[in-house]
Amino acid sequence: GLMSVSMIFLSDEWEKNGMYPAKEVFGKLGKAGFLGAHKRGYGDSDLDYTYAVAVAEEVGSIRCGGVPMSIGVQTDMATPALARHGSEELRQQFLYPSVRGELVACIGVSESGAGSDVASLKTTARVDGDDLVINGSKMWITNGGQADWMCLLARTELDMPAHRGMSLICLPMKTKGVKVNRLIDKMGMRCSDTAEIFFDDVRVPLSNVIGKRGEGFTY
Repeated sequence: GLMSVSMIFLSDEWEKNGMYPAKEVFGKLGKAGFLGAHKRGYGDSDLDYTYAVAVAEEVGSIRCGGVPMSIGVQTDMATPALARHGSEELRQQFLYPSVRGELVACIGVSESGAGSDVASLKTTARVDGDDLVINGSKMWITNGGQADWMCLLARTELDMPAHRGMSLICLPMKTKGVKVNRLIDKMGMRCSDTAEIFFDDVRVPLSNVIGKRGEGFTY
């Protein structure tokens, strides 16, 4: 369709540059309804997941892997837990604008010492009054250089086992103390930006936790 033709035309240039205009592309996809309108809680849509599969098949025809990967992070990694378990306030602030393509999201799970071994992650989010104070880092974060917000997994219950002590947190990337330290130059899928991100006493409201505190590992 028109979407894949226009992306094929530009994908070689994006690969060469090591970046693609995610905000522009997501804006177009969102207006067309391609960024997760099937999600529970979004408007009055009665679309099921077969709609998402059809979109994934079409996007998969693009002659590069980076753009489909970036889109998949937004639709199937950063937003599903928010759609299922998030408060309406968080949905209004982060989910619905992401579905409309107004915001770019990333997922903050992997760390330099904890990739597939999620239980080993070290980033903490300490409770301080009505806030969380986040310290640590994330590695290999797709969309990390362009994202407006991160679905962050961090340890909030330090006295609990790993699988019961982590929370998912909606983190605006412009929050004071968030630093995109570097973009990682990859051998392939170069147009999808991949970042290393540091957190230095980053403060967000406790209300930014998705669902129940300590349940993020299972979400």
